[in-house]
Amino acid sequence: MPSAEITFTEYGPAGEPASAARVVAKVGVCSSGSKNTVYAFDVPSPVAKALGEGPLAEATAQAVRVSKQRTLAVPVEASIPGALGPLTQSGPGPALLLSGAPTDTVAVRVRITKSGAQGVGRFRVSISGTAAGTQVVPRFGTELVIPTRKAAEVTGTRDLSRLTFAKPAIVRGDKDLGASGLYGPGGLLDGKGIEAKINGAEMSCVLEAPKDGVALLAQLPNAFAACVFSLDAGARLVWTSKTIGEAATIELLGGSALGALGLVVGMKQGEAGDLDGTTLDLQEDTGEAQTVEFKDPPADPAAIVAALVKVNNVAASLVAPASKLRLASKTIGEASRLVVLGGSALELLGLPKADVKGREADHTIPGVGVTIQFPAAAFVKDTEYAVACHAPGFSIEAVIEAIDKLVHVKADFRILHVVGELADAAETRALAEALDTKIAELEALKRPIVAIIGAPLTETDEALAEAFEGFVSRRVCVCARGAWLRGGTLQGAFLRSQSWAAAYKAAAVRFSSDLGNHDDGPLKEVDALPVDEGLATVKLRAARFTVMDTSGGNVYFARGLTMADERSRYRDLNVTRVMIEAYLAAQPILDNEINNDPPLNEDGTLETNTAGAIDRAVTNALTSALMPDHASAVRARVIRTDNIFETNFLRATMTVVPRGQIYGVSAELGPGLLTDNEEEGGG
Repeated sequence: MPSAEITFTEYGPAGEPASAARVVAKVGVCSSGSKNTVYAFDVPSPVAKALGEGPLAEATAQAVRVSKQRTLAVPVEASIPGALGPLTQSGPGPALLLSGAPTDTVAVRVRITKSGAQGVGRFRVSISGTAAGTQVVPRFGTELVIPTRKAAEVTGTRDLSRLTFAKPAIVRGDKDLGASGLYGPGGLLDGKGIEAKINGAEMSCVLEAPKDGVALLAQLPNAFAACVFSLDAGARLVWTSKTIGEAATIELLGGSALGALGLVVGMKQGEAGDLDGTTLDLQEDTGEAQTVEFKDPPADPAAIVAALVKVNNVAASLVAPASKLRLASKTIGEASRLVVLGGSALELLGLPKADVKGREADHTIPGVGVTIQFPAAAFVKDTEYAVACHAPGFSIEAVIEAIDKLVHVKADFRILHVVGELADAAETRALAEALDTKIAELEALKRPIVAIIGAPLTETDEALAEAFEGFVSRRVCVCARGAWLRGGTLQGAFLRSQSWAAAYKAAAVRFSSDLGNHDDGPLKEVDALPVDEGLATVKLRAARFTVMDTSGGNVYFARGLTMADERSRYRDLNVTRVMIEAYLAAQPILDNEINNDPPLNEDGTLETNTAGAIDRAVTNALTSALMPDHASAVRARVIRTDNIFETNFLRATMTVVPRGQIYGVSAELGPGLLTDNEEEGGG
């Protein structure tokens, strides 16, 4: 079995939480992160890097920001890929093509803001909403140019002008060739000869009375065609080979003209460059690999480009202002492909090994995993396109496996939030039943928790109420309906399950406070409420669902409920949470009595002083954990009448009185006169 492992991505400045009573573990799907690995976050900044995109990433980042409490996240395997709904179009123009498997549930809208074809028209994209009074309208992002089709291309990172290039062989004379007596018939150069080897080939010439320096420079190339000749600023001869690199040589063997020209017998050789003899291996599209060998040493960046344009179907150019090499397939679009395989010139040219493809005229929507492809056509201003994206789905078994992993690594938390909804009300009930069974097993292991789940946003109130009829559990809170909540890493408001807000509020305030407690203030992050419980035809609160309503223009939870029977004290989520903390405070004290041998009375009952000591220890633990913020009174008392000698069993009762909870307010109002006493606050 693999070793247990818990990954703490970042603790941040918050430090270790004082208590796990407000720590929420979230389970759901995301695009990154190792599946069934526990991540812990105290600040939202590392969430996107660790979890990528998707409901789990968004819910986690949102919860950490709002609650300022440690949040655990466990990515689970997606059993159903994300799906795109049908594309609708409002207005004239060509249809868009959308592709990809969505990573999150969003409503995508594309609005054309300037008419035109690829590279000319402009558009904006919305994946979220923004509050406009009581309504939520699409929140469109930055205006973008409609993209054009692209070829596969690779650009180097090195300024090629800084390479060392091959140089020619150069011989320099030391005589001033402007001096008198050198030229014309009978001059010092008339009839004089030169013998030399150029690049190893012997050749010679006889000068024919050149009339001046210009005539001299004209005669020499006739004999030594592989070279060029010039005069420097001091009118001295400069003899340069046309060939460059180490293969270039000028060897002066002798001749009667050498002295007059200021030349001496000897050999000069060219200098090698960095790229001489190196290779570059390329493959374009599906063709065979091609090798460029720099046999002829390049003299400058332009010569490098000249060598590379010989590759089939590949264009080469220099990117200004620095001379960086760019290679591109001559094919455009998705069929375009360019592979840089390697070669000894790779590093010198600043090229990476790469396998790149061209692109159609497309735009990838950040945070959603969906790509828009624009056809080669003219788009029309104000035309809008819309498509619904649905996040990947997960199985009930994956949720249970995630809980097992949390327990296995001894993660300390009290609330499990299942991020994401199942297909329908029946599957949601099956999830609730599975969680109730699993949490009962955890209670036997002394790991009590409570689960918060959401119902499908597309399910009707009637279907939900009917599906959960007869289901009873103090361990599960089911949130119905949706709310427009601000994003976690994404900007704007998104229609999310109300379970997201229930989970982050449960972490943000004291655990004994009801989710609907108005003293905690209205719900943060809620921009709008599609359905108000107070105005709904079907009252889901009566069916034990946790839902939101409005009061004084603000949004609150109507009440925080579990699915316990309406007559149960555990129907209130906050009472359940208080009792979990009471259980965890008292359990170690009672565990300490295992295998203990207390003194007994003659009838086998516990001796009074010992019973009192146990009472005080448990009561003190309960008091420390709960008083005064979470309970009005606590008491523990060992059963004095049990014959422990016969049963070997110690029983105790514990009573916790949570803080009072007001479900409604009633007062009488009428006209009348105040008495003096009443005015002064007297009786």
